[in-house]
Parts: sequence; C-alpha cells; structure tokens
Amino acid sequence: MSLYIRKEKRANGRFYYKMYDVKRVKGKVRTRYVGYLGKDPRSKSEITFGDVLPYVTRLMDLEVTDAEIREILRKIGIDTDISPITKIVIENDRKMKKTFLRIR
Repeated sequence: MSLYIRKEKRANGRFYYKMYDVKRVKGKVRTRYVGYLGKDPRSKSEITFGDVLPYVTRLMDLEVTDAEIREILRKIGIDTDISPITKIVIENDRKMKKTFLRIR
C-alpha cells in the first residue's frame, strides 16, 4: 500500500491535488481515493500518532501563533508554508490504518 498525490486540472483552469492509495490485489493494481488536498499538496501528511501526541495540546491551543505551529510541525517532520493557518485536523483513517495531519 502506498500513497501518492495526483495533480488535476479543473475546468476553470486551476490545479487541485488529491491523494490516492495504490495497492495490488490478486495481481491487479487498485487505486482508491483517500482525500482532497486542495491547492497545496503538502496540506495533508501521514504521521505516526506517537510523533504528534506530545504536541497535540500545544497545537490545539488557540493562543499559539502560526510561527509556533510551524516550529512544532518541523519538529515532527512536516515542513509547511501555509499562511495563515486556519485549521489543524488530526484524521484517523481506520480502513487504511493510518493517521494524517491536515493543515489549512
């Protein structure tokens, strides 16, 4: 099972990104849509929950600045330049048995 990001062009001429899971089942390649990433392909990253757990309280603090959020994300291996950061979502995909961190 591997994840990849596909760049797709819409009718309005803008590009958007989607994440797909690709795996082989009985010798055939199966592609499954995982999620919409929007205009920035780095907005959703796979994480191990143990990596982010020590930082969850700090990430969810309403008083934390964008610069502090970027520093926390760098510590867990995610480099992002999204500005302003309006949403932080920790998503547990039970079918894929993976955890994602989405930044918007």
